[in-house]
Amino acid sequence: MAEGYCNKCKLKKEIVDAVEVLMKNGRKAIKGKCSTCGSVIFKITGGKTNQMKVDDPPQKFSDSL
Repeated sequence: MAEGYCNKCKLKKEIVDAVEVLMKNGRKAIKGKCSTCGSVIFKITGGKTNQMKVDDPPQKFSDSL
Protein backbone atom coordinates (compact mmCIF):
# COMPACT_ATOMS: atom_id res chain seq x y z
CA MET A 1 0.00 0.00 0.00
CA ALA A 2 0.94 3.64 -0.31
CA GLU A 3 2.36 5.70 2.52
CA GLY A 4 1.72 9.36 3.15
CA TYR A 5 2.34 11.98 5.82
CA CYS A 6 -0.48 12.40 8.34
CA ASN A 7 -0.71 15.99 9.59
CA LYS A 8 -2.59 14.92 12.71
CA CYS A 9 -0.20 12.11 13.79
CA LYS A 10 2.89 13.96 12.44
CA LEU A 11 4.25 10.67 11.04
CA LYS A 12 4.29 8.72 7.80
CA LYS A 13 1.40 6.27 7.90
CA GLU A 14 -0.15 3.71 5.59
CA ILE A 15 -3.05 5.04 3.51
CA VAL A 16 -6.24 3.00 3.98
CA ASP A 17 -9.04 2.96 1.36
CA ALA A 18 -6.65 4.55 -1.15
CA VAL A 19 -8.14 5.87 -4.40
CA GLU A 20 -6.12 7.27 -7.29
CA VAL A 21 -7.48 10.64 -8.43
CA LEU A 22 -6.63 13.02 -11.26
CA MET A 23 -6.38 16.65 -10.19
CA LYS A 24 -7.53 19.63 -12.28
CA ASN A 25 -3.98 20.39 -13.42
CA GLY A 26 -3.54 16.85 -14.78
CA ARG A 27 -1.37 15.43 -12.01
CA LYS A 28 -2.07 12.08 -10.35
CA ALA A 29 -2.62 11.77 -6.61
CA ILE A 30 -3.71 9.24 -3.99
CA LYS A 31 -6.45 10.08 -1.51
CA GLY A 32 -7.33 7.96 1.50
CA LYS A 33 -7.45 7.77 5.28
CA CYS A 34 -4.79 7.43 7.98
CA SER A 35 -4.55 3.90 9.37
CA THR A 36 -4.32 5.22 12.95
CA CYS A 37 -6.51 8.31 13.38
CA GLY A 38 -8.72 8.18 10.26
CA SER A 39 -7.98 11.69 9.02
CA VAL A 40 -7.67 12.35 5.28
CA ILE A 41 -4.26 11.85 3.64
CA PHE A 42 -3.63 13.31 0.17
CA LYS A 43 -0.40 12.41 -1.61
CA ILE A 44 0.63 13.77 -5.03
CA THR A 45 2.30 10.92 -6.89
CA GLY A 46 3.19 11.64 -10.48
CA GLY A 47 3.80 14.16 -13.16
CA LYS A 48 1.28 15.49 -15.62
CA THR A 49 -0.53 13.06 -17.87
CA ASN A 50 -0.75 13.63 -21.59
CA GLN A 51 -4.48 13.06 -21.74
CA MET A 52 -6.52 15.74 -23.49
CA LYS A 53 -10.14 16.19 -22.60
CA VAL A 54 -12.62 15.92 -25.44
CA ASP A 55 -14.52 19.03 -24.31
CA ASP A 56 -11.44 21.28 -24.30
CA PRO A 57 -11.33 23.83 -27.13
CA PRO A 58 -8.21 23.85 -29.30
CA GLN A 59 -5.41 25.98 -27.94
CA LYS A 60 -4.69 29.23 -29.75
CA PHE A 61 -1.23 30.74 -29.73
CA SER A 62 -0.74 34.44 -30.24
CA ASP A 63 2.50 36.07 -31.32
CA SER A 64 1.60 39.50 -29.98
CA LEU A 65 3.57 40.11 -26.81
